[in-house]
Amino acid sequence: MAKKSSVKISRIAVIRAIVFLFIAFVLFSAYVNALDFLTTSPLFAVKDVRIERSIQFISPAVLTGIKGANIFEVDIDQLGRRIRRRYPYIAQLRVVRQLPNRILILAKKRDPLMQIYYRNKFLLLDTEGVALYYTLEPVRLPLVYGVPVDNWLFLGGTVQGPQLSKVIEVLNVFKRSPYLRQWRIHTVQAGNLAKIDLLVGRDLHVILDQDNTEEEIAQLQMLAASHKIDLNKVKYIDLRFNEPVIADHTQAKG
Repeated sequence: MAKKSSVKISRIAVIRAIVFLFIAFVLFSAYVNALDFLTTSPLFAVKDVRIERSIQFISPAVLTGIKGANIFEVDIDQLGRRIRRRYPYIAQLRVVRQLPNRILILAKKRDPLMQIYYRNKFLLLDTEGVALYYTLEPVRLPLVYGVPVDNWLFLGGTVQGPQLSKVIEVLNVFKRSPYLRQWRIHTVQAGNLAKIDLLVGRDLHVILDQDNTEEEIAQLQMLAASHKIDLNKVKYIDLRFNEPVIADHTQAKG
């Protein structure tokens, strides 16, 4: 009886093995056929590379070899790295496949906020301190002095430090304010954070410090909203005290 039982178990095991191998063969064949279909069918050949409107400046040369290639064989990570190297002023870049035959390039263009004089050129930085690009001549943005820059800085890298962080904070507040955003800031002296000096308009100096920046700029907004500041007459506004110190050109000379 024991031998007969052993033979029955062996046959069941063999049948199970055969069924398993058959299923594995079917699945493998399906996988091979599906893979062949996905990688060779004209249906998945890239016909269109759609670029977000804000970054339409991307050169077709960066996208060489994409159109006509199989969408599953396009290395989207490598393509993303190529675009970042070429255009460091692009933020939040995403390259995605849109089946069956489209590649989407999604991103935002970084907006320059300021400029610093660096290596005999003007380096433009965005609202996060990211180095965007160089110009030979200054542009219509605040020119910031007193910000130390590492020698190894590269485009797309970030300038860091307390001076730049404070300048970014101040300029962003000015940019958001309905009263201050129309003031043109020519220069920012940020080497001494106890006396941050903004040259505004024709010859107005706005003086802040690092400790109470938000409160000081709030006072300045109140003065601007109440029309108590004439940019052509006031020489400086020192906001580092409990009450702002305002002097016109006559008082400053005295």
